[in-house]
Amino acid sequence: MIDLVLYGPSGPQPLGHPATVRVRLRNAGDRDLWIAGVLDGSENGLRLPRYRPTVTRLGDGVVVGSPVPAEDPLVAPLRPADLRALAPGESWDPTSGPGCLPLMTFAHFIARQSGRYRYALTLDTEADTGAARPADWLGGFGLPAGTAREELLALVARVPRTRVVADPVEVDFH
Repeated sequence: MIDLVLYGPSGPQPLGHPATVRVRLRNAGDRDLWIAGVLDGSENGLRLPRYRPTVTRLGDGVVVGSPVPAEDPLVAPLRPADLRALAPGESWDPTSGPGCLPLMTFAHFIARQSGRYRYALTLDTEADTGAARPADWLGGFGLPAGTAREELLALVARVPRTRVVADPVEVDFH
């Protein structure tokens, strides 16, 4: 079982500056959990795992921040070091560490209007259809072959297929 948690800043934030919203992923199960962080193409849906952030302005419900479409459909190849095992109870920030990227939707969102905003995040390791194959994780170029490919696919097969939604955090901007 995976817990996905967002942490927002305390107190009101100034307009014209991004708020610091952090992510923690925790193994809430009783066995090691294999997982990957935010990889090249994860945020804009080009590859698994998918980390899908949104920012919604409360009051009118308008989505004001979401992943931008990819300029290039090629994504970096998955490497064994991109997958890690979390022991039961262990947490980790999937936006930091080797191979991990920040969630650009959160990092670049700047409120231009005073109000309350909801930051939300979904982690999807199976794809929206549930029909994902381990090869859907590998990337678009520089893919391993032979034994290296089989070993990487064996690691990917250890990642639980799930969709986890974090409790949203709300941030006031003034």
